[in-house]
Parts: sequence; structure tokens; C-alpha cells
Amino acid sequence: MSHLTLLWFRDDLRVTDHEALTAARRDGPVVALWIREQRDAHGLGPRPLGGATRWWAHRSLRVLEGELGRLGIPLLLAAGRAAEVLPAVAEGLQATAVRWSRRYAPASRALDRELKEQLSARGLQVHSHPGFLLAEPQRVLNGSGEHYKVFTPFWKAAAQMPIGEVLPEPAPQLAPDGLEDRIAGLRRDGAVIGLEELGLLDGTGTGSGAHAAEDVPQWWRGTLDQHWEPGCVDAARRLEDVGTGVDGYAQSRDIPGDELSTSRMSPRLRFGEVSPRQLVQAAREDGDLAEADREAWLRQVYWREFSWNFRYHVEDLEREPMRPQFRHFPSVPDEQSLRAWQRGLTGVPLVDAGMRQLWQSGWVHNRVRLVVGSFLTKNLLQPWWDGEQWFWDTLVDADEANNPVSWQWVAGCGADAAPYFRVFNPQTQRERFDPDGVYVRHWVPAALEPLSGYPEPIVDLQESRRHALDAYAAMKEVEPGRASTAWTGS
Repeated sequence: MSHLTLLWFRDDLRVTDHEALTAARRDGPVVALWIREQRDAHGLGPRPLGGATRWWAHRSLRVLEGELGRLGIPLLLAAGRAAEVLPAVAEGLQATAVRWSRRYAPASRALDRELKEQLSARGLQVHSHPGFLLAEPQRVLNGSGEHYKVFTPFWKAAAQMPIGEVLPEPAPQLAPDGLEDRIAGLRRDGAVIGLEELGLLDGTGTGSGAHAAEDVPQWWRGTLDQHWEPGCVDAARRLEDVGTGVDGYAQSRDIPGDELSTSRMSPRLRFGEVSPRQLVQAAREDGDLAEADREAWLRQVYWREFSWNFRYHVEDLEREPMRPQFRHFPSVPDEQSLRAWQRGLTGVPLVDAGMRQLWQSGWVHNRVRLVVGSFLTKNLLQPWWDGEQWFWDTLVDADEANNPVSWQWVAGCGADAAPYFRVFNPQTQRERFDPDGVYVRHWVPAALEPLSGYPEPIVDLQESRRHALDAYAAMKEVEPGRASTAWTGS
């Protein structure tokens, strides 16, 4: 039997700088597979995609299918539990090997270990490859052999590690005899399905495991398309011009109204349409960039690495606070306050602008993410995981590490977190970073117009800050413990 590799794509939807693809192509013919995964009965597997990331995945997969087609590699699609889908597809194809890029969340790593054992027992060669991160989390350890809890020493250690050379796109290939018949058999059996059947755009479809369609935000219809063009082709074009978003970054990165103040590569990185290595190389090789801008931008790439460092070592980040005493924080869940925040109807201009930008574009500037997160958890005293879940469903760049780690950071319950008593004042933040009202006026025009009818704030900023500090003091009385006063980040 001729050698045939089944290449399982996950969050690596590209054809360049792809170690698993390069190794598979070196061995011979390749067939690609992407699965809309359900977690198994034990909760193993990736966190189910949110609404915005389902939209992005749908568009990105369509582009990937075309790029793989140019290389002579068919892309198959399936939905369900990977432990059932992967062996069935490998058997139907008569594959001799399976390769994939590594995942780092604990539940996904556990599933991949089981799959390696299961597939190996069937006589398949199974290989996993790096490529999602610049440095493997198990290698970035402090002098005590533990993972870093503070960003700056992590950055200094991880940034010194070699990242290797960017790999080129592999050469086209010819399909082996009989492959089309094997794929047709898998389609007849329902083991693989079409892109529309995945149900990524409506919350339904075979094996989706998602909410009913009417419960899934559908804001992206007619809006996200105006802001983004998903897929590795557009990502490659933007990679060539990444210096535009890096130029002046050290000074401009906190200005939310300037579209050029960031590179906006975060969803590309989240879906692996570009690799972090490609981003680092592009920044390092751009001779026109000031060193201060380059370093400030690269630090943000390594903040993503830092988040995945926590995701690798810590369970249940989306629900369990990293600081145990915050289990006793006296939040005051209120559906009306949460709803006002979600819809950008709080009467606080910068908060409302950020939440409306998120709702319409699936993205919001990092400075504003900090402000709206602080407002929800501290001024409104809402549970941080409600905000995390909302961002999970509405951000096109939401991933299993950055999203919960960032929410824990701004809520004060994460490691290396902002101290709880550091409350972002939306008014002073707007005066500092949007003094001319460019950002607020774009997303909430009425907020800066006299007699416009724009509502009063739903809470008093100073009084609600005092309530937040009182809640923090009450938490410490329930379970004594000194909170960190470290402040690193922006």
C-alpha cells in the first residue's frame, strides 16, 4: 500500500510555515481534514467556537480549500467527536499516517494523547508538530522548574529562545490512484460533509453541539463582512504590510480611534492563517521600523505566548479564578446591567462605543477592552465570567487562552493581574486617549451631541468605584489574603 498522510488541520489554516504540512508532503500524498469538534463525554477537546469565530472559520475554510486545491491536496470536512471521526476517515482513506499541529489547552492535550494511542494501536504512524506558538510552554520555565507567573521575566526568557526559519509553501502533488473513490465513499457514508452542512453560520448542523439557532447572536449578517476578509490569502497580503501597523506603535497603540494604531492581525493569528514566527520575522526584517516600535509590538505577540503559558498549566481558566480568594468576591449578578453593557447602552460614552464596535465588527481595541472589562466587573460588580463568555461569542479573535486570561487580569483575579483597586475610569480614559472624541463619535454619535437624548450613566463612576473597593474588602474578610499590587501591562 502506498504511503498516504491524513493531515488534521485545527487552528492552523494556512499552507506556508506549516511544519506538519511540510513533513506530510515530504512523505508523499496528503489529504487534509478539519473537524467541527464536539467535546467527548469527559469534557475532552477544544472549547466550542463562539458565534464570531464560527463565522470566521467558515470563511477561512473556504479559502483554505482553494489553497490546498492548488497543491493537489483535497480538504475534507466533518463534525462530531474527533475520537470517532478521525479513525473513521483514516480507515476510509486507507491512510498510513496522521499528522497535526499541537494544541496546548489541557482538555485538548488530553484528547490528543488518547487519539495518538488509539490510532497507533490501529497501525497508523502518528506525529504532532509545533507551530502554534513561538516556544513550547513546557520549555519556558523559571529557575525552580515552574512556569512563569509574571510577564516581564517570561518575556525576557521566551524572547531569547530560537524560533527557527519560516518554511515555504510545499510543491503541488498528484493524487494517488483510487483516492477519489475513497473520498466518495466517505461522503456516501456521511463521515465527511460539505462546508454548509457544518452549520457554522447558524449554530446548527451535524454534531454542532451549539445553542439553538435563535439563541446564537446573528449580528454578523451584513456587518462582519464589511470589516474583515478571512483566510490565509488575505492574511499573507497583510503580512507583507504588517510594518504599517507597527510603525509608531510605541506611541499610538493606545489610541482606539486610529485604524493604523494596531496591526489587526489578532484573528489571523488566532486561526493560524499566519504563524507567530511569520509575524516576528516580518517585524524583525522591516528595516524602516524604529526599534522602540518593533519591541513594543513584539511584546504583544509574547503576551499571547504568556496567556498560552497559563492555559497550558492551569485548568478551567474560563470559570475558576487563578487567585482562589476571588471565589468569595461578592458580585451582584444583574441581567439588566449585563444587557445594557452588552448592547452599549450604559450611558458611559467610551464603554458604549467599545461595546458597539464589538457588536458590529467582532473586534475592539485593546485599550477599550480593558476599560469595558473594568467597568463590567468593578463599576457594575458583574461576574467576570459573564464578560468572558460574551467576548468569547462576539470576538473574531477569541481564543482559549487570551480571552479568559485577559478577563482574569482586568478583573484582578488572575496571576500578574492589575490590582483590584486599579479601576479604569472611562471618563479619564476617554479624555486621555480619545480627547477629540473621534472614536466615540464614530460609534456613538449621540454621546457627544448636546440635547441628543443620550442616556445618563446607569451607575455613578465614583460611587460605584467605592462599592467595588468595599466588595474587595469584604472578600478579604471571608478568606484573608493579600492581593498583589503588581501592575504590568498597559
